[in-house]
Amino acid sequence: MTAPASIENTATWEKTVWQGESAWISSQGRVRAVVSEARTRLIYLGAKDGSFNLLSAPCPLVHPDSNNPWPNQGGHRFWLGPQSRWIWPPPKEWEYSASLDTLAGASGLTLRHAQINSIYPAITREYAWEGDRLRCTVRWPDDGRAYFGIHVVAINTPFNATARLRKTLVVPAGLVVAQIIEPEAPIHLPRPAITIENDHATVQGGIETIKLGFASQPLTIERPHGWKLSVQPGPSTAATNESPDHGYLSQIWVGDATHDLAELEQLTPYLKGDANGHCSSTIYLEATPPNP
Repeated sequence: MTAPASIENTATWEKTVWQGESAWISSQGRVRAVVSEARTRLIYLGAKDGSFNLLSAPCPLVHPDSNNPWPNQGGHRFWLGPQSRWIWPPPKEWEYSASLDTLAGASGLTLRHAQINSIYPAITREYAWEGDRLRCTVRWPDDGRAYFGIHVVAINTPFNATARLRKTLVVPAGLVVAQIIEPEAPIHLPRPAITIENDHATVQGGIETIKLGFASQPLTIERPHGWKLSVQPGPSTAATNESPDHGYLSQIWVGDATHDLAELEQLTPYLKGDANGHCSSTIYLEATPPNP
């Protein structure tokens, strides 16, 4: 899925301080985006006046310590899969490191992640408006190992999301329990967090912890105050013949009642580098304001 070629990016990025963090802001219509240098990621997408964030991104920023080694910094997270290579938590450079440098230009905003552990390739992010959608692209050099991209968009609870089912001989239920560390067993329905109606499934947070994969599709949810958020798959560089979770790459994670967030995720197949030796993965975020 790509933006029409006729769409021109006219929005600019401006340096600011956002809730105590060095950041960059850009607005398109009635929607504002904020990218934090301290978190190296998008942390706000919502009302232009700053009054409502469609993303979960706790403020003030919480850094890891002995009492809380894996705090949620929220926003648009990005990891390289498979998770079995690193288990949990994700490497510090993806999750808890400030941007090495940031460049705002005509093509958008570019942030370079730190590379703390050379076992993983360095990651660079790009954010740019294409029409009313915010393009979120992550690039990394091909180091000879195939990775798949995992875009993770944190959402506050309460939460529910509906996704289309695609039933096949391999996936007769039309959805899969997503693999995290070890291969998952086939899903057994009913499940308390899942409601099936015709060819759609609705997943509700706050009941049980589960991660589900669906056929590639936009994941669109309704939020308070009449807002909507759509997390849409975008293009990537050349894929290998392998794909996680039977190719069911649009994924939803929900937690039980002890969790205050859920996640909308878009994955890619395992990727190999382009002619320049780089891999990339893109999603689009579309925030739709309430009717005036």
